[in-house]
Amino acid sequence: MNSDPARALPGRWGLHRAPALPAWRPALAGAALAGLLAAGLAIAAGAAAGPSFLVLFGREKLFADWLAGPLAGLAPGLSKADFSALVLAMCAGYATVLALARAIRPRLAIGAIVALHLIFLVAPPLLTTDPFFYITTARIGTVYDLNPYADGARSIPDDVVNPFIRHKDPSPYGPLFTVISYPLAAINFHAAMWLIKLGAALASLGCVALVWRGARLRGRDPVFSAMFVGLNPVLLVWAVGGGHNDLLLTLLVLVGVERILAGRDGSGGAALAGAFAVKAPSALILPFALLGARQGRRLLAATAGAGAGLLAAVTIVLGPDALLHYPSAVANQSGYVSRRSVPTYAGQLAGLGGATGGIRLIASVALLAVVVALLVRTWRGADWISSAGWATLALLVTLTWLVPWYIVWILPLAALALSHRLKLAALAMTAFMVITLLFD
Repeated sequence: MNSDPARALPGRWGLHRAPALPAWRPALAGAALAGLLAAGLAIAAGAAAGPSFLVLFGREKLFADWLAGPLAGLAPGLSKADFSALVLAMCAGYATVLALARAIRPRLAIGAIVALHLIFLVAPPLLTTDPFFYITTARIGTVYDLNPYADGARSIPDDVVNPFIRHKDPSPYGPLFTVISYPLAAINFHAAMWLIKLGAALASLGCVALVWRGARLRGRDPVFSAMFVGLNPVLLVWAVGGGHNDLLLTLLVLVGVERILAGRDGSGGAALAGAFAVKAPSALILPFALLGARQGRRLLAATAGAGAGLLAAVTIVLGPDALLHYPSAVANQSGYVSRRSVPTYAGQLAGLGGATGGIRLIASVALLAVVVALLVRTWRGADWISSAGWATLALLVTLTWLVPWYIVWILPLAALALSHRLKLAALAMTAFMVITLLFD
């Protein structure tokens, strides 16, 4: 039985209707949602105004009407101070909305989530060139008949997309994502970029829908859980605004989680296999799912079977030589170091100048120890989603290459976890990213 007094009566949304609340609470919650929308629209429209640090890192010669999108001319450009103020305004609105979640009607919450996703969908790609890297990877494998895991953008210096990217190394993404991206090479790369943005926005909304469904299965408030994920400013600005494939990865993980919660362990295992084939870090979820599933053996068999089928399919498309180079491409990616990662800051505080080899070793050992301890706790009966969420948080803390859109890895797990502390930790990671991105 649901013991939450604020949602005591069954409602048509599959949740519970709240009793009468003081009038100021719905009013303040509505104002916070309106502030979120206004700040988000100001960021998106400001980015569309012209070349700046927000789009293609200020390369004026590459900025064009097709890149600006439908918001061009709606607002003036933004300075870094303007952008910082607007992101902080979104964070304030987000915190207020979560604090007053019980005062927000489901339709209003859903409408705000969809509206913000639409705003950042039609914004130009924010603070990244990754969508163009996805297109380049597809063109390497199809137009030029090269190996995307051995040949990077340096192999095709005269390609039309090359000026729009910064990352010139071979692709570190899973073979399933590479195969999915191949059709992009058959169309104009302007349209391909917007298709990538559309796919990211739809994947993010799919994540919100699955979190809603998962929260209902766990007897939790789906409105709060959906807003916890779908209104997060870092997810909206950097992940949806940037059109990143981490949203597809998270969507497949959540399909697996929802299926397992519904007692469909076989289909859950197949979804987790698909997630791993999109991006390697999702493999961290599998051992916790095996311990938490009702039929762990069936989940393992389905994961293995789906994995074998995907391997055969992508081998046919990419060829065996491509897959042989995939591990080295992933290893190359794992060697990157960002200046805003926790190990980098730890190395600087220790007077070592950053994430040295010793710092990286300590981080790896710490991650392994945390994961083993969490697996033991899960085996003893702890909530497997909470444990998987803590393990994912440990991964984010120990990564030397930490970028803001990785927040999508932890948010849905925290939203579905039985642990309230994990939700607070995910919000703390959001705050860490915002502070370091805006003020470092």
